[in-house]
Amino acid sequence: MLKSTNNKGKKSQTPDRPRVRAIKNGHTAAELAESGERWANHSGPYLTLEEVMALEANKQ
Repeated sequence: MLKSTNNKGKKSQTPDRPRVRAIKNGHTAAELAESGERWANHSGPYLTLEEVMALEANKQ
């Protein structure tokens, strides 16, 4: 016997919003804070996406 596709009254299998998953790593709060400070206070040049793509293309 075929099952009906009528799902009235049943909860949806997919939630209305995506699930949030936490990313876990081995860094302590102090290490993360120091890393953020280092990033914020960086005085050297930053590469653009175009420059990164050109460097990677040259590697191959």
